[in-house]
Amino acid sequence: MATPAAYDGLISHAGSLFWIQSGEGPDQLVTWTASDGVSLAAPQGFELGNEIHAYGGGAVTASASGVWGVSSKDGRIYRLTSDKAEPLTGHTGDQLGDLVVRGETVLALREGTNGDQLVDVDTSTGHVRVLLQSSSFLSSPRPGPGYVAWLSWDADHMPWDSTQLWVARYDDRSGGSLGTALLVAGGHSESVLEPQWGPDGSLYFMSDRTGWLNLYRWDGERTYAVAPMAADCAAAPWELGYRSYTPLENRKIAMRARRDLEDHLLLVDESGHSETFQLPFTAIKPYLCTIDNAVAMIAATPTTAPAVVLVERDGSYAVIAGQEPSQDEVRQPERHSADGIDFLLHPPIDAETTWRAPVIVRAHPGPTDEISLRRDPQLDFFTRHGFAVADVDYRGSTGHGRAFRSSLYGNWGSYDVEDCAAVARHLITLGITLAGEVFICGSSAGGYTALRAATTTGPFRAASARSPIIDPKRWEASVPRFQRAHATALATGATAVSSAAIECPVLLVHGLHDPITSAQDTAALASDLKTRGADHELLMLDTSSHTLAAPDLAAQVLDAELRFFRRMLDQSESAKRT
Repeated sequence: MATPAAYDGLISHAGSLFWIQSGEGPDQLVTWTASDGVSLAAPQGFELGNEIHAYGGGAVTASASGVWGVSSKDGRIYRLTSDKAEPLTGHTGDQLGDLVVRGETVLALREGTNGDQLVDVDTSTGHVRVLLQSSSFLSSPRPGPGYVAWLSWDADHMPWDSTQLWVARYDDRSGGSLGTALLVAGGHSESVLEPQWGPDGSLYFMSDRTGWLNLYRWDGERTYAVAPMAADCAAAPWELGYRSYTPLENRKIAMRARRDLEDHLLLVDESGHSETFQLPFTAIKPYLCTIDNAVAMIAATPTTAPAVVLVERDGSYAVIAGQEPSQDEVRQPERHSADGIDFLLHPPIDAETTWRAPVIVRAHPGPTDEISLRRDPQLDFFTRHGFAVADVDYRGSTGHGRAFRSSLYGNWGSYDVEDCAAVARHLITLGITLAGEVFICGSSAGGYTALRAATTTGPFRAASARSPIIDPKRWEASVPRFQRAHATALATGATAVSSAAIECPVLLVHGLHDPITSAQDTAALASDLKTRGADHELLMLDTSSHTLAAPDLAAQVLDAELRFFRRMLDQSESAKRT
């Protein structure tokens, strides 16, 4: 199957949608209107994107005054049309993102070596004015009626652990500073995310003060729970610009809620009443927006990759970019639970009603990521070649509440490994696979999980680790500023992967110039394994990519993993015959 296009950063303005589309070539900024359909919103070849807070986000915004985007090449803000990119700001070496327009002003977050700044940029002159400065972290500048809201958090926390929501008076035309800041919500044990001003002037936000990330409304004096539920309604904000809800007319709000490994689109009102849209989509990215009182979103099904979708208030929908929901050769995944840990099992494509096959247990990255009930070309690759794949929401994953997510702090390399091993043993007990035919793989933090699993006596025949973390303490010292608190919390009590402790064959894959995890550590581990005479393989790729997700890189990685797993199966079969 050809690699489908990917869609991110969906926003809307005055009857138009904009999104970043990636595929075989460079990322493109695309726009859509009901009358004209899909077209480019920036010149062919303009490199849109940023690396603010290491992972970027909020690189484009639109208003009546134009479309504005950040160039990944020089970090400047440009005014964009389909055939022209005109620089608005000068080159400083800082990172800009989280863009939003207020009148003739672009508000943005700027990250420098000394911390974060909230700035506004005059779109007629390019003049940059600093509104607020912090040696720690800021995000989400959101202008409202006479005010601006923003988030802050200390350097020793992550935004999904502890943030504060502030508001202050702001007039983009005054040329002055912000008014006195007022704390609306948040604190040491509360994460507040995604502030947005509603049409009625209320300030909405997500908070996990009850243990679940739910929607709240502040009317200027008091805070109200909008739709309390035992479900997480926002994702861990690895990128800036996430929007897991969007206001509609008549004081209604559409929002994303995650239940039972599946994302649902809900329509809620101020009374707390909620209705679930009956849609085929089971995975929704946190980029909801409103266009002509319809909800625009990036969503996928178990058999189709993410698409850009418009959902009307009556529940009808239209796909405006990407694949229509359909049933094809891909089988629906099975939902399972083992020792209280949820996972999705994807059978081989040609499996009969009763089947047995080798299984690859996947530990997702993050580790605060979450498994997604959507079609995945890399997963398809293995199910087409006769493998089943088990995606595990191990402890530390998002989508199961604050306590579940934070339980991995101080237990990394332990709880996650136990959970993946429990899934493997469960599948062996069910007769779905055989002992000696279960593998574990993971990327980044998931790669550490896979390698730690390889150091324990357990159900895994072999392990594959992409861009893995080898030594949590050394990784803690080298990660980008944004991620350092997370690395510190995870590294507490975590043990470095030692070649002497590895008990099964491993495949190690890394990009030579990876800025997030150390390729040198991976190469050193491979060298130690070679010295020991241990069964291992090493694939080093000449790239700075951490995810190794580009089509050409992914193809090399998948082919290497397939050969490795098949070699393990051949060895097991030979051992049985002898």
